[in-house]
Amino acid sequence: MGKTFCKRAKKIVVNGTQFHCVINEIPSNKFVNFKVYSSKTSYFEVLFTWEGSWHFIPHRPRNCERLIRYAIEIGWEYSLEKKTLKIEQGDFLIDKLGLSV
Repeated sequence: MGKTFCKRAKKIVVNGTQFHCVINEIPSNKFVNFKVYSSKTSYFEVLFTWEGSWHFIPHRPRNCERLIRYAIEIGWEYSLEKKTLKIEQGDFLIDKLGLSV
């Protein structure tokens, strides 16, 4: 299965809370951007290199859930307004969280 280059959105429920994931795989961007909103103003964002992103599919529900759980574990207060968390170099999470194709 080849990679498609586009911007995708999906909703996922983790711990009874609905999150809105936006995965931006548009080739003109320098990084693959994975952004999760818990509200209009609170979000978690992680950037993956293009090379790293070839090793997993960011929009798979299991990968989305693992990234959300990780963000919560490291302190993202998703239930509060205007709480953001950004990881600029997220490739280490591919192996650490077992993100898969």
